Amino acid sequence: MATVKDHYDSHLAPLYTWISGGADTPRARFTAFLDAHQLRPSAPGATALDLGAGSGFQALPLAAAGYAVTAVDVSEVLLAELAREAATAGLPIRAVLGDMTDLARHCPSPAPALIVCMGDTLTHLGSLDAVARLLRDAAQVLAPGGHLVLTFRNYTVARTGADRFIPVRSDVNRIFTCFLDFGTMHVTVHDIVHSREAAGWRMAVSTYEKIRVAPAWVRAQLLAAGLQLIRDDLAAGLATFIARRPLVT
Repeated sequence: MATVKDHYDSHLAPLYTWISGGADTPRARFTAFLDAHQLRPSAPGATALDLGAGSGFQALPLAAAGYAVTAVDVSEVLLAELAREAATAGLPIRAVLGDMTDLARHCPSPAPALIVCMGDTLTHLGSLDAVARLLRDAAQVLAPGGHLVLTFRNYTVARTGADRFIPVRSDVNRIFTCFLDFGTMHVTVHDIVHSREAAGWRMAVSTYEKIRVAPAWVRAQLLAAGLQLIRDDLAAGLATFIARRPLVT
């Protein structure tokens, strides 16, 4: 079974933007999210920290909105794509190859007004203890009045039978399918790629684990860390939280 980093660098990262239907739609969706929840920078020089930044679906809109962005990811492939896109757009983003849980090392100065950890990044951590530490650390490094935004897949209800097969995307030359195998604390993810080549179709499979994170548990962790909940919902299997550090603690 691959580590998260190996899985992305050798299998998923080169396809990630294609899997998402291209970069334009997720970037536009996140820009609309910033506007809908009044998360644009309120003052010049505001910083933002993007944890698990990938190819920049959040980092580029954040920079375009006026944040000084630090984007952290373990994938060299995805960070290289982010850097190319940022250079093309003329957006200064500090791309950092590293462990997103090491907030003390990666945190920008001044303290971030916004921290985002989106997509399904949170479930890539090794344990619930690691998630709890990340949330506590994020609460501590946020600027007073700053916001933490989380999204992650709700794997609390196990899929069974044919529901474990998820068709993700396909075109005339490629088919991407995901198969999920549920354990007690983890879900084993099998990412299956069929590629059309001159000699016919070729299949490549890579497998890694995600942790099963319950939205109710995350809610409790955020409150225990002293954050105020601004948004807490579950739609189409995706949990979304917006939490705010109080101005006075």
